[in-house]
Amino acid sequence: MIKHLEKGQFGYLSAKKKRNLIIMIIAFAFVIACFIIGLVIFKNKNNILTVASVVLVLPAAKFAVAYFILLPHASAQLHLKEAVERISGNLIVLYDLVLSNKVSPIGTQVVAITDTLIIALTNETKADKKLFENSVKEFMQVDGCSVTVKLYTDEKSFLAKLNMLAKSNSDDATKDLTKVKKNSASIQSMAI
Repeated sequence: MIKHLEKGQFGYLSAKKKRNLIIMIIAFAFVIACFIIGLVIFKNKNNILTVASVVLVLPAAKFAVAYFILLPHASAQLHLKEAVERISGNLIVLYDLVLSNKVSPIGTQVVAITDTLIIALTNETKADKKLFENSVKEFMQVDGCSVTVKLYTDEKSFLAKLNMLAKSNSDDATKDLTKVKKNSASIQSMAI
């Protein structure tokens, strides 16, 4: 069975895709079964089970949309997770987030959070960096968080910045842990 993972845990996106696919298939199977049973019992399509199947298409379609929104986005690879864990120190790190905005969702493999900075890595070549950075910053401002946001498309650059952040974060006694946790909760609430 598919284990339940929280937003931000490694493997969340893969598990969420599988769960949405299973729910979508079951929902559409139920709609089709309801329609066919109505045809068999009443010998025509003008019956209460046809009406029920038409009404049940809307929730099934909702599950289909949830599945197809996540489909183009990839989960973080295990080698990336291991590299991040080696160098991230005590930073809060989230994996497999798909962040919504006004144009199109952008999938991230890793997001690292401090009290004033959020850095993210995506493997999506067509990701609009400016859109991502501005939409995350605006969302977080509405949520009462003031941060700088940077999106990376190059894994080596991201890991170098993460390493630098981890080193400076371990030396920084002035960081506000409640602010870091609030930033983490805010970005998780933005994720699909």
